[in-house]
Amino acid sequence: MVTPDSTLRDAARVQVRDALREVLSLQLGCAPESIALKSIPGQALRVELPSHGQNIGLSISHEAGLSVAALRRSGPVGVDIMRIAPAFDWEAVARDYLGPQAVCRIERQPFLEQPQAFTREWTRLEAGLKCLGLALQEWNPALAQRLESCRFRMLKLPLGLRGAVAWR
Repeated sequence: MVTPDSTLRDAARVQVRDALREVLSLQLGCAPESIALKSIPGQALRVELPSHGQNIGLSISHEAGLSVAALRRSGPVGVDIMRIAPAFDWEAVARDYLGPQAVCRIERQPFLEQPQAFTREWTRLEAGLKCLGLALQEWNPALAQRLESCRFRMLKLPLGLRGAVAWR
């Protein structure tokens, strides 16, 4: 969903949640206004439909000018988007959060393509964490093992953005 190209996220949040309600209403055969989306800081957005008894996974990510949402009717999902920052010193962050294999994949890229590679790895991590219901944390072997339970797909996004979706 194209959103205003600004850092004001409130309008984007309202728009993407309204769009989610519309999609869910079509999927579930109910009115959009009957769908309650519950938001607790630090937790994934949840749909509250006790009469349906479904484990509907929802995830949202915002960047200035673009919001994305992922919906999965049969379990958890995570989505993340990020603008590629060409002058970003990614190495310390990658070592702390992405782990040695991801760092190697980034370093194997030509120097000018390393920010894109970092952004790909980062959005993959964030989508996986959201799918698992985990907060951002430094890399460790146990986390890497948990992330292996997710399947990932990179998103096709406008130039300058990278994104990933994860599901189990």
